[in-house]
Amino acid sequence: MRIIADLRSDTLTNPDLPMREVMACAPVGDDCYGEDPSVRALELRVAEMLGKEAALFMPSGTMSNQVALRVHTQPGDEVITETGYHISYFESAQCADLARVVLHTTTTADGILRVEDVERLIDAKPRGANYAQASLVTIENTVAAHGGVVFPLHEAQALAAFARSQSLAIHLDGARLFNASVASGVSAAQFAACADSVSVCFAKGLGAPFGSALCGTQAFINEAKRYRKWYGGALHQSGMLAAAALFALDTNIERLEVDHDNAQFLAGLLSTLPKISVSNPNPETNFVFFDVSATGLSPREFSDMAAKRGVLLFPWTKGQVRAMTHAGVSPEQLVSACRMLGEMVREVRAAQAPLEPADVADDTGWN
Repeated sequence: MRIIADLRSDTLTNPDLPMREVMACAPVGDDCYGEDPSVRALELRVAEMLGKEAALFMPSGTMSNQVALRVHTQPGDEVITETGYHISYFESAQCADLARVVLHTTTTADGILRVEDVERLIDAKPRGANYAQASLVTIENTVAAHGGVVFPLHEAQALAAFARSQSLAIHLDGARLFNASVASGVSAAQFAACADSVSVCFAKGLGAPFGSALCGTQAFINEAKRYRKWYGGALHQSGMLAAAALFALDTNIERLEVDHDNAQFLAGLLSTLPKISVSNPNPETNFVFFDVSATGLSPREFSDMAAKRGVLLFPWTKGQVRAMTHAGVSPEQLVSACRMLGEMVREVRAAQAPLEPADVADDTGWN
């Protein structure tokens, strides 16, 4: 089967030839002894970019988040977050197993966790010495489950001020923080200043094959190194991977704007298709969610049928399918993918019932 477009995630990017050449020539050492020069260069660069004292090269964003939770909390502590954030949505089992914390979540209309949300969760239960104590707030930027929206700087600043007044730490899951920076014009350091710790990912839109970085104070990172070792995330000659991440920071941040433009283009194409409703018709970054309920197919069924035709998508929930733009997908591929999806929807409708006139018409409007 020929793949027309792989839109499942921006993790599907592959290192290009220049990145591979940098990896092949990277100086390496044993990072477990702090002797890998490429890793050290990456950690110094990321810490400087985010305005933090220190950084730690990590295998994944999930490990970065989980190590951050372990450092910030004690077993039995409560972590306040939003229901759709990655830490709650995809990492709840890890939070229970590794840090042994309780997640106290709320569902917001737009994915932005605000001061009043945190206040409400703190006040929702007794806080005597014998009960769970809220010690950490986690936020996310961009907010993946809400279409990749940017967490506004002023909301993050307000939340940071409130957290300090309550002796709460804040961890920023910045897996796509550079997308947020490019889309908003706010520097990554300004966003990071609102949190005690922040993680960023290199293996999504930035196009590196591996890795994340966790940033914070030097004392925080010293403790994080211990848990990275405990969790099996301390690597030896990892400089080749760090060199790819460093190359991505040097060359691929500004390129993220292309992904954002392509997401706008994709949303427009999808909006012309029958029985499909785009949930975020004006995406801020590189996420497009669309509802396929009117086709009579579940998100899984729709995605499986599309995959057989060479268009790879991610089935979400409640009728929603997710598509993500990235460096591996061109506008021409998006046009071909949407044409194929339109043909697929018409075939489904034909099998279900006589076609309506709107379904028979040329619904593309583009070439």
